Amino acid sequence: MKALPELRAVYAKEPRIAGLFALRPLFWALLLALCAWPAAAWECDAAQVLRVHDGDTVTMRCESGKPVKLRLASVDAPELHQAGGAASRDALAALLAHGTVRVQSRAVDRYERVIAELRVDGEEVGLRLVEQGQAWCGMRPSAACRAAQAAARSAGRGLWAEPSPQAPWQWRRAHPRTD
Repeated sequence: MKALPELRAVYAKEPRIAGLFALRPLFWALLLALCAWPAAAWECDAAQVLRVHDGDTVTMRCESGKPVKLRLASVDAPELHQAGGAASRDALAALLAHGTVRVQSRAVDRYERVIAELRVDGEEVGLRLVEQGQAWCGMRPSAACRAAQAAARSAGRGLWAEPSPQAPWQWRRAHPRTD
C-alpha cells in the first residue's frame, strides 16, 4: 500500500481528486455543524406538550417556538394500532402531564423527528415507561434500562402481562408504512 504522501502525489495529477483534499477540512466542519444543529436547537427547560401520538412520539413547543415532533431516545413503544399501543400512549401522556418537561435532543431520524431524551421533574420519561412495562429498551440500552425491562417482565407489568408480546420492530416489519 502506498504511503499517504505518495497517494497525494498521484491524486495531484488528477485535478478533480486533488480538489477533494483541499475540501476535506471544510467537509468535516460542515458535517460536524449539521450533526450538532438539532442538539443545539432543541434543548428546552420547559416544553409544552401539544400532542402525544403514541408511546414514544410527541409534538412539543419550546417557549412559543414552532411545534416540533419528537421521538423518545432509547426506547421503542408499541405502535398505536398494535396491541398495547393505546395503553403505552396513555402512559406517556400521563407522565408528561404532571410536571415540567425538559427536552435534550440527540439526533434527527429518517422521518425528520427530533430524537430526544425527555425528563419530567428530573425523571427520565423513557426509563419510566420501560419500568411500567409500556415500552421496550431501544438499541444499545443502558444497564438501567435493561434492569428496568427485566423487572417489568418478571412482574408482568404492562405489555409483559401477555405471555409473548410482539415487539414494535416486529410489528412494523409485518405492517410497513405506506407514506
